[in-house]
Amino acid sequence: MTLRSFLVLTVTFSLLGAGGVFKRYPVRSGMIFYDINVSGVTPGKFTTQTHGIARLVFDRWGAREVKEEDSTEIQTGDYNETRDIHTMSKIDGGTVYTVDFEEGNIYKTRNRDLDLAMAEGKDLSDENVRLIKEMKGIKVGTDTVAGFPCDVWQIKDQKICLYKGIPLKITIDGPGFHSERKAVSVVIDRPVPEDQFKLPDFPIIVDEEYTSNEAAKTNMDDYIASIEDLRKQLSKLGINPDDPNATLTPEQERAVIDTLGARYLAKQKRLLPKLLVALKEAIPCIDSVSNSKEAKRCIDPVNKIDEELGDRTENFDFSKISDPDYKRAILEALTNEIRYLEVTNDCVQKHDKTSDVILCTEGNLGGDEGEQLPAR
Repeated sequence: MTLRSFLVLTVTFSLLGAGGVFKRYPVRSGMIFYDINVSGVTPGKFTTQTHGIARLVFDRWGAREVKEEDSTEIQTGDYNETRDIHTMSKIDGGTVYTVDFEEGNIYKTRNRDLDLAMAEGKDLSDENVRLIKEMKGIKVGTDTVAGFPCDVWQIKDQKICLYKGIPLKITIDGPGFHSERKAVSVVIDRPVPEDQFKLPDFPIIVDEEYTSNEAAKTNMDDYIASIEDLRKQLSKLGINPDDPNATLTPEQERAVIDTLGARYLAKQKRLLPKLLVALKEAIPCIDSVSNSKEAKRCIDPVNKIDEELGDRTENFDFSKISDPDYKRAILEALTNEIRYLEVTNDCVQKHDKTSDVILCTEGNLGGDEGEQLPAR
């Protein structure tokens, strides 16, 4: 994250609903169990029947959630086939697990949008209604499903019955086709047994992005921590983030910038001098090598410091390092980065507030953060 990023963050999130509770559902917890019934007819060819069950289980307003479906599809006609369908996914904070029952594996990855939404305390509980309206859906009536009243919305050939935004019944009707997913048991705002969130005892395969992108993870962790700092600072400033008419004075804006940037600035003071040394050592190192493996070793110390900062790492394509022109372009890019970093480091070491560092670097870099690095 560059210093300019803090200015962008401040503009975007200065009032970000700090102190709000992250919600994906309008109720704290829920256990909804569904019956699934699907039938289809293709004249003169085959018929299909699908029967099964599904469940939606969540707590912490949806910050933890499990969706599971277990059904059987029977096809008869030109040829007969029976197919079992078993799917399951789990959200736990920003971590997403997807179960592959056929392979006997669980895939683990990260949803950065959820991370941000949680950090900002966003209320997404009206998302289903918002999406229905965006798709030109209209409210056509009311119903009662599993003892709960729900509003019926229609989108083309689909009807969705929502209780506080939670789907209790979904029907789709078309020529030769009928599908219904209907809640048969609904438990709202009651403690959810822990075993409802248990995953199968399968090996977990971690997505490469989840583990390899350490800079992104560090950036996200720092951002979430900075949001907590900001919430406290807004409280000290007497600002109510839930007030849509709340505004910041110039002095308060600077205080917000300084709060958001404090953690990152402390890292910069400690790590930028080391990064400069690593960059300066990387140039002669890369200049002296002739294969990609050796070149990668030259840049690894730079990337490790960037990861600790939470900044982007330079993924040069060293496969063409034996090309003199290509090598020259990489060395020029690193030289330009050093020039930019020397200005930034000078400002970072001189000042103790992010707002002052931003003004310093803007003035010395002429409003430009430096040239884009080629050959990435």
